[in-house]
Amino acid sequence: MNPILFIPEILLVVVSAILYRMGGAAGYNTKWRDFGCPTVAVVSALIIGLCHWSLAISWLVCFAVMTTYWKRKGQDASWYHWWTTGLMYAVAFLPVAYFLSRIEAFVFFTIFLSTATAIWSALVSNVVWEECGRGAILIIAQGAFLIFR
Repeated sequence: MNPILFIPEILLVVVSAILYRMGGAAGYNTKWRDFGCPTVAVVSALIIGLCHWSLAISWLVCFAVMTTYWKRKGQDASWYHWWTTGLMYAVAFLPVAYFLSRIEAFVFFTIFLSTATAIWSALVSNVVWEECGRGAILIIAQGAFLIFR
């Protein structure tokens, strides 16, 4: 990857963090997160070279999984809910990983995204930072596709 492309990737990390938080903040609709974060994730994937029509499928799945924390409504989220949330964010990108034969990178991406999401959400008690972190981790984790070529 061209080093100059790190600048847009860093900006996408920030944008995803903001959109993720907006989706949970009072006065904003959850669709900021639901539509925004998958769009940013797909743009990031394109920048790092994951160019394939299956990104459209990944966007749709990512949109769907952004709408839940894998728990009952009103129930407090536990670490395993957050782990499942990160896992499902990663699974959304299975189609593009499969079609581009990037399974090794996908495995690392999945392990990192699910684990980092669980640890971050379990340890950070400030809801603003917690939500921003989850949005940022979604984009940061895509670095696995740069590491494992």
